[in-house]
Amino acid sequence: MKKKTKKIYKSLRNNLFIILYRKIRINKKLKITSRKIKNIKIGKQKKYKIYELNNSRIYTNCLENVAVIKDNNLIPEGSFQQIKGSLASSEKNEVLKTGTPKFIKKIKGTTFNLVQGASGYNNYCHWLVDILPKIELLSKVYNLNSINNFYFAKPSSFQKETLKILNVSPNKFIDSKKYKHCYCDKLIFATHPNYFKGTFSEAQSNIPKWIIQYLRRKFLKLIKNKKKTYKKIYIDRSDSVLNHCKLINNSEVTTFLKSKGFKILKLSKLSFLNQITIFNNAKFIMGSHGAGFANLIFCKKNTKVLEIKPHNHPNKVYQRISNINNLNYKLLKLKKIKNNIYGDMILKTKELKKYIDL
Repeated sequence: MKKKTKKIYKSLRNNLFIILYRKIRINKKLKITSRKIKNIKIGKQKKYKIYELNNSRIYTNCLENVAVIKDNNLIPEGSFQQIKGSLASSEKNEVLKTGTPKFIKKIKGTTFNLVQGASGYNNYCHWLVDILPKIELLSKVYNLNSINNFYFAKPSSFQKETLKILNVSPNKFIDSKKYKHCYCDKLIFATHPNYFKGTFSEAQSNIPKWIIQYLRRKFLKLIKNKKKTYKKIYIDRSDSVLNHCKLINNSEVTTFLKSKGFKILKLSKLSFLNQITIFNNAKFIMGSHGAGFANLIFCKKNTKVLEIKPHNHPNKVYQRISNINNLNYKLLKLKKIKNNIYGDMILKTKELKKYIDL
């Protein structure tokens, strides 16, 4: 009964907002202003673009849909939609059926869109390889100081730290979780840096080399304090809110690794600059697959890396980063344990010893 009532409520709500803001349609012939970014290419021929729209709307459900709308026309170049985790065509954008069921927040000045669904909000890896490269693309066309607003979630502590380095004020951020439907005097958006088809896992497994080079260039020069450095580190994921790619016997593994001289680190407890300093100076890094491994971006050549993940996990982003940075990467695949609330892998120390003693 509750599901039926909820469905009726959503239908009534959607119809009300369609009456208020009108139905959304697709007009692929609608011309919008765009500028090619000359010195960064997606491939041999295709180039990234920055798009501009005056007096337009943006809507997001904060999950898998973003809609850029001009005169009630959905703009495919600026819209984003996933169906069961895979990028879909603009014809599948949910606003074509539901409309924009949130009241409008008017935003003055120039606004740059950083929203791409939920993936970039709190995830450390997505922030580095998806969101920050969008700011880099923007900087190739605009002076960042000329941008009045950035449409995204309220920045977290590590996000604020990176924004400060890029001279972007967190105070310019419009919270898309609070304001899901906005009318912008001038809206700017860019080609996604790496997601063009398929799933995020597939896209990141083929991440463009320039993104890694850009992040190294921007942040490695800031490493100054080398007091907190360790030769061998283990990334402990027990503090993650997600149970996937966790070790059920993590306590046993950490005790064993301490005896082998490893420093056990929970990266959520460290600042951004501390993380990149530690990874840049480490000789051996190991841990379960997780966002913290994005710090491999900042490692020195030939650093030893042991990534642990379920045997059927599709994401190869850290193998890709390791290849770009010429790291000594090895993968340990484990059988996934189903229906366990404490994690989904068991790592026997006997098996681990083979990799530690190499």
